[in-house]
Amino acid sequence: MDKLLIIREYERIFESGCPYFDELGKFVEASEYLTLGWQRNRGAYVQAKNYVGVICLPSGFQIEILPKLDASEENLRELVVKMLRSLKNFSGKKFLNADLDTARLPLYEIFIRVYLEMILDLVKRGLKSSYIVHEENLNFFKGKLLVGRHVRKNFAHREKFFVAFDEYNIDRPEHRLIKSTLLKLLHTTRDQKNFRLANRLLTDFDSVEQSFNYRKDFSEVTIDRQNHEYKAVMAWTKKFLAGESFTSFVGKMNVTALLFDMNKLFEAYVANYVRKIFSNRFIVKIQAREKFLFDESREFVLKPDILLEDKNSCEKIILDTKWKFEPSTGDMYQMFAYAKRYGAKKVFLLCPMTKTFQRCISYRSTADNLSVTIFFVNLFKVKRA
Repeated sequence: MDKLLIIREYERIFESGCPYFDELGKFVEASEYLTLGWQRNRGAYVQAKNYVGVICLPSGFQIEILPKLDASEENLRELVVKMLRSLKNFSGKKFLNADLDTARLPLYEIFIRVYLEMILDLVKRGLKSSYIVHEENLNFFKGKLLVGRHVRKNFAHREKFFVAFDEYNIDRPEHRLIKSTLLKLLHTTRDQKNFRLANRLLTDFDSVEQSFNYRKDFSEVTIDRQNHEYKAVMAWTKKFLAGESFTSFVGKMNVTALLFDMNKLFEAYVANYVRKIFSNRFIVKIQAREKFLFDESREFVLKPDILLEDKNSCEKIILDTKWKFEPSTGDMYQMFAYAKRYGAKKVFLLCPMTKTFQRCISYRSTADNLSVTIFFVNLFKVKRA
């Protein structure tokens, strides 16, 4: 695939090795996901940060960013998909199923598949219809005569009637936008299964016009109890059609940026697993906000990622995740503060396992009867929660 570049977190893309560097640079200037820099003897570069996912530029050039871990591209892509399933507010995650060929499909094609499956589910439920007001010059009378326009249009054509009438059909703003997105994806996908599914879905929108004014049609979409199932679909439609991202950027470029913060992915993935294996014995609290750094001020909240409270005793255990390959001194100070304020005797700082960092590192304060353990998680052996 000549228009796909696969990199890892924090990897650099140099101008000399990227024919679409100018286009990429414009996106970087309007976003927060990459940085521009200069290296002596090599020139300008764009550097990835701690976001994974895919950027699809207007030219069709794609940059796939994977986690900075010691594994194959196939295994990393599969890991990203598993992590996305654990995100609480990630719409469409139920379509990230085991049938997806993550070893073969780039992330952009995986996201296209998710969108197409969402539309297929919508079609199976039944596309919403509504009364649409039409104004036409007909050979027969129907609805309400628009006198002014009728006189102007039909002064010399007494056999015609310029009328307004209601018609109950599926030609709604939501469906026009979906049809335009399907047409776009039909021409951008390189996967045969995605192509066939998009082509098949277009037949369900035969009676719908495509959207010629995205902004206007999006402004006319109203999500309520009658069409609540369209909420997630329209969010994805904006991402593919209007160049919006799951985490927004400022700019008018028609860029599809499906990017995710690895800190949040790692946190959600671990929390999901911990909840599954510890919920029988412990009360599992995610992002607890019960304690503050000082007694008389509620300004500095202490918010550990996971707080375990034993159901049969007063024991508390704190687990905190850091998408870091080497914790800092500040991280250890933070763990100590968590322990003191929450009354926990055991704290575990969870970080991703690498070739360099694999074995647990434990620290103990005898005076405080407190232990802090840095535990390196092998993400490829975490069972799906």
